[in-house]
Amino acid sequence: MTAGMWALIVLYLAQVFLPKNVIQLPGQGKVRDVAFVVAPQGWAFFTKSAMSPEFVPFRWQDGAWRDVRLGPHARASNVLGLDRASRSQGIEGALLLHQEGIVWHRCGDATTAVECLQETTEAKKATATKKVKNRSPSPTVCGRSAMVEMKPVPWAWRDLLPGTHTPVRATVWDVEC
Repeated sequence: MTAGMWALIVLYLAQVFLPKNVIQLPGQGKVRDVAFVVAPQGWAFFTKSAMSPEFVPFRWQDGAWRDVRLGPHARASNVLGLDRASRSQGIEGALLLHQEGIVWHRCGDATTAVECLQETTEAKKATATKKVKNRSPSPTVCGRSAMVEMKPVPWAWRDLLPGTHTPVRATVWDVEC
């Protein structure tokens, strides 16, 4: 009985915040006023925009650029999300990116992050900036490293490009840990 009541409340709240659709619940207009008082932020408060860029860390290893992301979080290596190290890597990247002396270089026609890093380093455009200090308590990005800003491929173009993200710009540095 209690579960049914909660399900009904959630259904009404969800219906209030969803765009106009064919479903009309009885008394929905009255619930709308109450819902905006109880939960004024709506559902967007809990989500990140699907079109926001992603910053991907890379490290120069064995003569090639290697993606050093610890995610996705639900991998078996992350104990299906219980190991939180992959969550802290985003904070580590933000700390690195907000230091002075970071120089960004556009990726041009590259369709992958590795292509972008190869183009910029081969053309000597993205030489290492001054040494950057990694202040993270458990650093995962050290030595000759890079960060590539990737933007999501719009849904309408999903069949035209090989991946789900395209590189926009990259920065290369020497990270001191």
